[in-house]
Amino acid sequence: MAKSKTIRIGVFGCWRGHAYIRSLVNGKIPGCRITALCDKKQDRIQSCLEDLPKGRLAPKVFSDPEEFFDSKLFDAVFLINYFNEHAKWAVKALEKNIHVFSETMAASTMADAVALCRAAEKSKAIYMMAENYPHSKGNLELKKVYESGTLGKVLFAEGEYVHPMSPNESRRYRDPSVQGPYHWRRFNPITYYCSHALAPLMYMTGEMPKRVVGMCAYTPEEVRQIYHSKKAESVGVMLITTDGDAVFRVNGSSSMGPHGNWYRLACTKGGAETIRGNQRKVRVAYNSWNKPEDWEESEKTYEAEWPSDAEIADAAGHGGGDYWVVRKFIESIRGENTPFPNVYQACAMSAVGILGWRSILNGNIPYDIPDFSNEEERKKWQDDRQFPYPSEDAPNNIPFTSRPVTDAGDWN
Repeated sequence: MAKSKTIRIGVFGCWRGHAYIRSLVNGKIPGCRITALCDKKQDRIQSCLEDLPKGRLAPKVFSDPEEFFDSKLFDAVFLINYFNEHAKWAVKALEKNIHVFSETMAASTMADAVALCRAAEKSKAIYMMAENYPHSKGNLELKKVYESGTLGKVLFAEGEYVHPMSPNESRRYRDPSVQGPYHWRRFNPITYYCSHALAPLMYMTGEMPKRVVGMCAYTPEEVRQIYHSKKAESVGVMLITTDGDAVFRVNGSSSMGPHGNWYRLACTKGGAETIRGNQRKVRVAYNSWNKPEDWEESEKTYEAEWPSDAEIADAAGHGGGDYWVVRKFIESIRGENTPFPNVYQACAMSAVGILGWRSILNGNIPYDIPDFSNEEERKKWQDDRQFPYPSEDAPNNIPFTSRPVTDAGDWN
């Protein structure tokens, strides 16, 4: 695409989509214009419109997704719809050569992951998963340190995304009178939302997951009743072997205390980690016999710095990640950057969550993660449509909880 051409953007899902609109507008990313909005709730559309041009340059609004995608009003789409419904619309967009920026997990079934990769290969458009946690200040610093080579080769890494919710937050998603009886968060298996834990490790090291084993910890019954959870699990942990013979331990979207994120690289010459409770700070430490010549001590703890645009990034959501991931997407469309996660990396992450859950359901046995760039490997999964989310039209065909639970009752 010529650099001078304005990139027209459609936003599908205006609740989280609003944050990305603000990152685009407040970040003053040039050559872009929001031309279409789609959401089933008009109040969310109106909220977005407050931050966008009026009159002739105002975006057109839609409530019907089919009409939105058939409108020919945008070159790229921010795909911010429900967690378990991304792949269908990503494939539709790619078939129309619309660039895709897809938030949270790329696919909810192995078959959808295969279809998404095939669509991306046939399309003239790019696909990028909107995974923002690799672009926090601390994680960008860990990537920089690792790529300097001074730590040596990664042997072991850990990523944690721990996100307990208060009873009021829980109600927003789990009370059927608020979001309806089939909101995805009510039924999301404990391993599925693993990208915030895993993606930063992949971004820092360039490693790809090859095998996964899943385990979980269970919620005490009295606690489960307070939060009206339909699932037995609070914590999902996965051990992953990579194509570089490293082991990653990831803990994605667990409900335990306290809230926070943490990342660690342990390598042949030393290690680096974010500081628990302050992700802007990092600790870098070397074996005493491996420390760089310009280091007086073998370890340092310091605050990381943004590579640029510090004021804009500090004002953006998710530790600055919301700004950087939008910027990287626009740069990728223009050929100035390489998308991360690309479609193969994104589908591998989805497979880790999907197959990590099957590991839990089947006695913690390991599952191999296919190379989604290899047709022969992914072809084996093209008809695997095991899906844990019930809907008004169909029941789930794989359990969303690994133990039966008693009914937690309705919210009062």
